[in-house]
Amino acid sequence: MLRIDINLVYIIINILILYFLLKKFLIKPLDNILAQRQAKVDGMLNHASATETEAMQLKEKYENQIAAVQSESDRIVEQAKKDAQFERDKILDQANGQAKDILTKARETVTLEREKAMREMETEVAGLALTAAQKILGDRSGAESDQLLYDQFLDKAGDSDDTDLN
Repeated sequence: MLRIDINLVYIIINILILYFLLKKFLIKPLDNILAQRQAKVDGMLNHASATETEAMQLKEKYENQIAAVQSESDRIVEQAKKDAQFERDKILDQANGQAKDILTKARETVTLEREKAMREMETEVAGLALTAAQKILGDRSGAESDQLLYDQFLDKAGDSDDTDLN
């Protein structure tokens, strides 16, 4: 059977003393070191988490700014297109107005030139008719008869010219 010997009691006491000494001088400092390391790791994790949160906020902020800049860029491009279209329409309207003015002036010029040519032709025909009348009448005609023939010719030419235009 089991015998309890004094050596066994000393061994048990030695083991207990060793256990308490190890616990006080080895396990407690190790627990403190482990607790400090755990606190340090937890702090680093908290800091990393805070940094990550801050980075995500900055990322979101920058993405919002990029979206706003893109939107502004699109708006500016759209406004530039509208402005360019407006300027194009304005230039075309001015060009069309100038073309109409040029055509109107050209028509007026043609009309004036035609009227001038008609007057010159009337004057020339009157002169030819006067010359022909002088040859027919010979030397018998004077300044008064020339004027009378000229006026009669113009009256007849003017009447026939009015009927041609209408």
